[in-house]
Amino acid sequence: MRLGIARRLRRWICPSTTWMATYHSRCPSSSTSKPWILKNNQLVGAIPSTLSQLPNLKILDLAQNKLSGEIPRLIYWNEVLQYLGLRGNQLEGTLSPDMCQLTGLWYFDVKNNSLTGEIPETIGNCTSFQVLDLSYNHLTGSIPFNIGFLQVATLSLQGNKFTGPIPSVIGLMQALAVLDLSYNQLSGPIPSILGNLSYTEKLYMQGNRLTGTIPPELGNMSTLHYLELNDNQLTGSIPSELGKLTGLYDLNLANNSLEGPIPNNISSCVNLNSFNAHGNKLNGTIPRSLCKLESMTSLNLSSNHLSGPIPIELSRINNLDILDLSCNMITGPIPSAIGSLEHLLKLNLSKNALVGFIPAEFGNLRSIGEIDLSNNHLGGLIPQELGMLQNLMLLKLENNNITGDVSSLMNCFSLNTLNISFNNLAGVVPTDNNFSRFSPDSFLGNPGLCGYWLASCRSSSHQDKPQISKAAIL
Repeated sequence: MRLGIARRLRRWICPSTTWMATYHSRCPSSSTSKPWILKNNQLVGAIPSTLSQLPNLKILDLAQNKLSGEIPRLIYWNEVLQYLGLRGNQLEGTLSPDMCQLTGLWYFDVKNNSLTGEIPETIGNCTSFQVLDLSYNHLTGSIPFNIGFLQVATLSLQGNKFTGPIPSVIGLMQALAVLDLSYNQLSGPIPSILGNLSYTEKLYMQGNRLTGTIPPELGNMSTLHYLELNDNQLTGSIPSELGKLTGLYDLNLANNSLEGPIPNNISSCVNLNSFNAHGNKLNGTIPRSLCKLESMTSLNLSSNHLSGPIPIELSRINNLDILDLSCNMITGPIPSAIGSLEHLLKLNLSKNALVGFIPAEFGNLRSIGEIDLSNNHLGGLIPQELGMLQNLMLLKLENNNITGDVSSLMNCFSLNTLNISFNNLAGVVPTDNNFSRFSPDSFLGNPGLCGYWLASCRSSSHQDKPQISKAAIL
């Protein structure tokens, strides 16, 4: 049951003032400090301004409630407050210029509220702050230049409506471990001076309108673990200097306009767990050296202009969960060694120019949930071994030259999405097992198929049935 904060807190009268307390059984002495940790208590209503009168209040955590109204300005005049946690409420209003009066405050978190307005110019006076989290509000305006005077370890401004450039002065904030400017409307280039942030572990700038090239200087951020630059308007090539980031776990460059080849020395990022370059204009071949990234679980190079064959060396990345090379110009056969990736959950090689057969070795992919080989030039039969894939939920083989029947799929009991349309398949479509759940569109464009919703399996009937052209479906 939701109760107002004044009702949830037991009324408590002390010699000089009336208070509302939650777990104190007596008035606190001037020599004691007791934290007020009331997060996740379904509190509603406004924050009482009388909280500011609590002596020795060093920790105030009201996160994850339903509190509304504005943050009382009197709170900013509590001389001993060190920790203010208000995230996950419904607070409104603006950030007060008085917020920097708290000379001992090191933790300020108002994430996930409905605050509006701009960051006050006085922000540069908050020199005691170590954590400043303003993310997921409705803050506007530019990021003030004097934010660079802060000595914070964490600066999170994500999910607001900030505009304008990234202030270069941020590159002088040597204490920064986490810088999150993602999902705003920031524009202009990435300042090369950010490469001076030698202690930064997480750099998030995705979801903005950043332009220009990726500064090679980012390769100097020797402690960087996460580099997220996706969903911007970046151009140029991927700097080879990023190969110096040997501690990098996650590199996301997706949905930009990057060109040129993938640098071979990306393989020097030996701890890389995820590499996503989807939706760019990268060309050249897939580097064989990527096989050195033994820790990688996700490789997404889809929707680029990559050509050449799939390197057989990719089969050495034993921990791969996701391999997505779709929407490129990749040629040649599918390496049978891909079937040795026993942890693979998703394989997407669609919309390329692959030839040859579906490897029977795919039957060894016992964990696989999705296989998409559609829109290639594959031929041959559907391997019987695919029937061993008990976890397979999606199989897309449409728009190839596959022949034979579909009997090998009858034992794929988890399959709920199937598209084998526009091939050269023949024979009876089963009406038992799981085949009855599939859309009739799954089988279009295979004149030799019969049964199910298709023509009955009599030579005279299905031969007379008009064929549906691919153009009609597309």
